[in-house]
Amino acid sequence: MNRVFEIFEELSAIPRESGNVKAVSDWCAAYAKKRGFEAVQDAHRNCLIRVPASKGKEDHPIVILQGHLDMVCEKEEGNPHNFETDPIQVKKDGDWLTANGTTLGGDNGIAIAYCLALLDETEVSHPALELFFTADEETGMFGAFGFDPALLKGRRLLNLDSEEEGAIYVSCAGGKKVDGRMKLTWEECDKPACTITVSGLQGGHSGAEIHQGRANANILLGKILAGLNCRLISIDGGKKANAIPRSATAVVATEQALESETLTALFQREYGAKDPDVKVEVAHTTAKKMMTKDCSDGVIRLLSALPDGVREWSTEIEGLVETSLNCGIIETSEEELFALTSIRSMKNAKRDALAEQVVTLMQDCGFAAKADGEYPAWEYRADSPLREAVAEGWKKISGKEPKIIAIHAGLECGLFDQKLEGLDAVSIGPNMQDIHTPRERLSIASSVRVWEWLCKVLETL
Repeated sequence: MNRVFEIFEELSAIPRESGNVKAVSDWCAAYAKKRGFEAVQDAHRNCLIRVPASKGKEDHPIVILQGHLDMVCEKEEGNPHNFETDPIQVKKDGDWLTANGTTLGGDNGIAIAYCLALLDETEVSHPALELFFTADEETGMFGAFGFDPALLKGRRLLNLDSEEEGAIYVSCAGGKKVDGRMKLTWEECDKPACTITVSGLQGGHSGAEIHQGRANANILLGKILAGLNCRLISIDGGKKANAIPRSATAVVATEQALESETLTALFQREYGAKDPDVKVEVAHTTAKKMMTKDCSDGVIRLLSALPDGVREWSTEIEGLVETSLNCGIIETSEEELFALTSIRSMKNAKRDALAEQVVTLMQDCGFAAKADGEYPAWEYRADSPLREAVAEGWKKISGKEPKIIAIHAGLECGLFDQKLEGLDAVSIGPNMQDIHTPRERLSIASSVRVWEWLCKVLETL
């Protein structure tokens, strides 16, 4: 088991933000080839490692073990970490692995570490394995979309991209993104200007933690702007479509007086239970130009009218979010304003209906808008021998029944299910908290138990 953590540390030294996975894909392939295993990489940077069956299991069906190479890269304000060049600085804090003011990459580096550790493991009896590491999952599951299904011979898939020990995930939401762009026009600024910053929010995963009711900084900033007689100069908030924005800043031209303390107190009354550190800061500045009235009004109207968070709860599974959305990114440049919203639903039809609603709203506010980045929901399979084997494995090592869970976050299992006919798939993983935020942490003890669970399952398949 120590080898798992050693590999995780080695992975953490390789920058692997979505879109920058060539180095980590090459490293995984080289790791396998050095040990005599076949490794194949495709044009999407996906990496497949084929592992022969243990003696006596040559005739057992192949098992696919799957995780993704990339990680969400978020950091605390003012942190100088460069995700393109700097290694993640892994720290131990009691039972937790954390990073130094950045995301850790436990999502999904622990999956890669588990799989590569099996290449050095001689005592675990297993059927033939296909270790499949996909690229760019976090930004649109591009590796899973792009791979040639002929690469994989197995039809039993154990995805290792979940974050709750003792839980077996059997269904997940589908998703779609709505991309809105407004061409900006400008005029001379003839009013005083100020900078308004909303910060101190917890943020989090826009699927797995959307039910927590945490505030979205872009939406809160929109509420402030909607109550002002102002012209926008710029607005920027959020870095990732699948992360709830923790901070956002607008520069506006206005003659109205704004007080940081008053706005902070207002939001603390409304959101303090979920985001106790929320604050609003106002600072005077100067500006030579501002957006024309039509542009400024359109952006503010969009932010004040855009739905946010949970839209509908499942009527079939108690406590499960069925449909949600998250305005993850707003960016202002000289030429245009860009807004990106991520939509999720357990029902593809409801995903599509909400996406169309957001497209229409954006268009009404003066944006050119389109929905893309679609990925399918992973529907529950009533007959699953793999689920039964994984459940039995958990009972053997823990003495407890596992939880069978459908998750509102997206998993690549939906795409694998779509591309590999007759696939039987489940997802498991160790305890992780606050993924997609700089507070991300991975439980050491839980990682050990899930490694034991994985080995037990492989021995029985």
